Amino acid sequence: FQIIFYPMFRSISSKMGIHDRIAFTTDTLELGAVTYLQMLAALVSYGLGAIWLFIAFTQRHPDTNLFFWVMQDIMGACMCITFLSTMKLNSIKVAAVLLTAAFFYDIFFVFVTPYLTKGGKSIMVDVATSGGPPTADPAWCEKYPDDKNCQGGDPLPMLFTIPRIFDYGGGSSLLGLGDIVLPGLLLSFAARYDEAKRFIGSSSRDNSTAPQNCAGQKRGYFPATVVAYAIGLAMANIAVYVMRMGQPALLYLVPCCLGTMVYLGWRRGELSELWNTPKVLASCDEILYGPVGDDGEAEHQNLRSIT
Repeated sequence: FQIIFYPMFRSISSKMGIHDRIAFTTDTLELGAVTYLQMLAALVSYGLGAIWLFIAFTQRHPDTNLFFWVMQDIMGACMCITFLSTMKLNSIKVAAVLLTAAFFYDIFFVFVTPYLTKGGKSIMVDVATSGGPPTADPAWCEKYPDDKNCQGGDPLPMLFTIPRIFDYGGGSSLLGLGDIVLPGLLLSFAARYDEAKRFIGSSSRDNSTAPQNCAGQKRGYFPATVVAYAIGLAMANIAVYVMRMGQPALLYLVPCCLGTMVYLGWRRGELSELWNTPKVLASCDEILYGPVGDDGEAEHQNLRSIT
């Protein structure tokens, strides 16, 4: 609704010269003024969601339905965007603690729990696939698809899923939303830090008045961290095929992303600043939001982030 359809309808109406109007005003759920475009966007969004739920409850293995898995991935992407636009980190110290905890959490529930559970099943894989993949032979399941050992589980909605189109064994590639939003917090911090340095540097009439690490800023942390994320994700996919079992993606993503950020900060002499709240972020927030009052809140509340 807020991520796709409302911005899209607003853009289309603006290009067509159609002005949005307020349909009604209400204090219920703090909705305030509701416009016709918002109503249209909500109708389309909830309509598609209802169709998705109908397919989920009426079809066997709905993840093989093109509309179902595409819609699931779109909804997952919207959830990630909403989360990352709401939550933000002001230092890599918090990111390091959070990602390190998630790193060991992922490893424990994928690799350690098979030794602690009856049947040797991985709790993470079992939960993510609602019971795990079919246990019977594929040839048997082709003849007897209704056999209980051929049913398997369906991926949870909190996952990105893409069917293995060219894999004779079928199935889907899965990626949890946590494997996106947790490293995404570090990536969004890198993007904010890079943009803040550029903003402070360009807002100064003379580079000599800007902080030394802002003057002539060309190299950033965000592009390198994105490449590191892609490498970590590729490593996780390779490990799945090599080890023939589900892998904790954070096992590869955390060292790649966090390690790249720490290494670049050390090489550039900015690690101490990155570890604590960078002054450039505080300066940029003060310029954009206004001075912070005694209650810890900026005077201007209409701006939420610098990106």
